[in-house]
Amino acid sequence: MRVLIKSFFAILLLAPPAIIGLAWLGLADAPMVNRQQSLSHADVARVRSLLRVHDPRRLPPGANRTIEISTQDLNLAANYLLRHLAPADARLILKSSRLDFAATLALPHLPHRRFLNLHGTIDTALGSPHISRLRLGELPIPARLVDWGIRRLLRIAYPGPALDSANDLVRQLKIQPEGVQLDYRWDPAVIEQARTTLLSGADRAALRHYHDRLVELQGQGIGRTGRMLDLLGPLFASAQTRSIEHDPVGENSALLTLLGTWASRQDLGRLVPDSPMRPRPFRLRLRGRRDFAQHFLTSAALSARGDSTLSDAVGLFKEIADTDQGSGFSFADIAADRAGTRFGELAVGSTASARRVQRRLAAGTNDQDLMPIADDLPENLRSGDFERQFGSIGSRAYQQIMDTIEARIDACALYRD
Repeated sequence: MRVLIKSFFAILLLAPPAIIGLAWLGLADAPMVNRQQSLSHADVARVRSLLRVHDPRRLPPGANRTIEISTQDLNLAANYLLRHLAPADARLILKSSRLDFAATLALPHLPHRRFLNLHGTIDTALGSPHISRLRLGELPIPARLVDWGIRRLLRIAYPGPALDSANDLVRQLKIQPEGVQLDYRWDPAVIEQARTTLLSGADRAALRHYHDRLVELQGQGIGRTGRMLDLLGPLFASAQTRSIEHDPVGENSALLTLLGTWASRQDLGRLVPDSPMRPRPFRLRLRGRRDFAQHFLTSAALSARGDSTLSDAVGLFKEIADTDQGSGFSFADIAADRAGTRFGELAVGSTASARRVQRRLAAGTNDQDLMPIADDLPENLRSGDFERQFGSIGSRAYQQIMDTIEARIDACALYRD
């Protein structure tokens, strides 16, 4: 017993220094990757073009596809996507059968050693890609531990024989100094399997409830047309009632997931596959505009599922696309995206904030409480107009408009309380 007590106190005394030591080894004073230049509008448009060209959803199930991406385009896409997830930069160096990668995440609130550097190697010499080397700062991470973690995640997403189908997607990956070549077989059922597996039983039950409640309300004439808030009121009242026995964060997340999928005109069958009824098409308005309501709910849904940065990236991607085709770049739509993101964060931020959102929406509120005025923001900007007025995404002129949007959202009653 005495030995056990001594061991316990030894662990207590040694644990803090060990944690501090690991943090010291994992962090650095200088970034490993430091790209000073911002991505231009043309760069962002190039990334979107790559994603559109290589979008597999246009392929029939079972189709085989080969894609080739140059080293330059691979670096461009990696940095664009990474910058919309975090204040980070990446560098990819391709060699024969090997990809060396490095990424730096800035941690601005730390006084010292405020850079997290991750670097390693993906090797395909043995046929299938695997991580042969990985370091977090000066701290080496065993390759076996990485492989175990990846296998564990795959087995969670694809239990049983479904894992074999997932492994069969990638046929071959060739890495050469000039770029990568990927041969794969498209099987949308595998993607759907992962999505279904990651939904818990509580998720499915809540999604079915709000789906059926939406259909019921539309049958009463609520939620077919008109104000978005006329529908959100009774739906959040239902969430408030269900939260007496269920987790309010989970209820809000399920409700916003259902609404975001419906507003973006995606197939509700993947969320509620066994319902004989479907709601009528989305025709609701926020601040008098249907596009604002769609942007708001789509971003709120992504944010509520834990993808706040992704909701921003999705909104920005659409606006970039519209500079060359469609209605043009719209800061007003970006304002709706950001307001929706803030709403989603608040709706699932904590038990207390989840209940507060339910109370406010159930009691009735106004459009201006959720989204600020945005009709005076620049809209309908074609590619040339955008570049003349704002230069590039992230420029000083661009950031001034974004700061104005954030300040207006901060002043909305729901986010100010």
